[in-house]
Amino acid sequence: MSDRPGRISDERARPDGVGADSRLHDVTARLSVPLLLIAVTFTGALPFYVRQPFGSGESVSSPMWFGGSAYLASPGAGLYWLIALPVCIGAVALYCTWSERRSGTGLHVRLWLVASVGLCAATVVLLRSGLLFFAGNLTIRGLLPLLTMSAAVLVWGVALRSRVVVGVGVVAVAASLVSNLYNVENLAPQQFAFDARYGLWLNILLTSLVFVIGAAVSALFERSRR
Repeated sequence: MSDRPGRISDERARPDGVGADSRLHDVTARLSVPLLLIAVTFTGALPFYVRQPFGSGESVSSPMWFGGSAYLASPGAGLYWLIALPVCIGAVALYCTWSERRSGTGLHVRLWLVASVGLCAATVVLLRSGLLFFAGNLTIRGLLPLLTMSAAVLVWGVALRSRVVVGVGVVAVAASLVSNLYNVENLAPQQFAFDARYGLWLNILLTSLVFVIGAAVSALFERSRR
């Protein structure tokens, strides 16, 4: 396993090959960009995960499609994921397609689409059909998109044979399990405790931070290969 995704064509990659581009050997695929796009998508959900004031007596507003039974001030979380996830998946695919043509490096765009769309769709189907009832706390906070996208990145990283992307995927899956199963605010020292209305923000930011750090590490590797 390495952090240099395979070339699409050995003939094309050779400086003297047929149809060769003399710039190819100077250009590397920047996997840091997709990781950062995912982090931005996760962080963008923050405004929709503000809880109702404690004791307000308001009815439960659930992020449809991905579960959740938190008393959220806005009912827009489900709509956000319904729009943001396809946009994020598509943006990563478009970027990787462009990067493939520019660098001559295979980035397994089709596998990314199958893994990300397939896992998101499977999660929705299992949840809406009640087949995830046994998962209990895993679905209670409505943050399953963090887990599904992290798992998709892990699958993609294995296909890319990129140690950085696989590492990000593994840590992100672990972080997203914590984000879904626990209120991260309760794990922090009391002096750093948030207002209870924003307690879910730490759950989201935990997984987002994994992708931000992963993007930074990937960028350093990319810079060192130039």
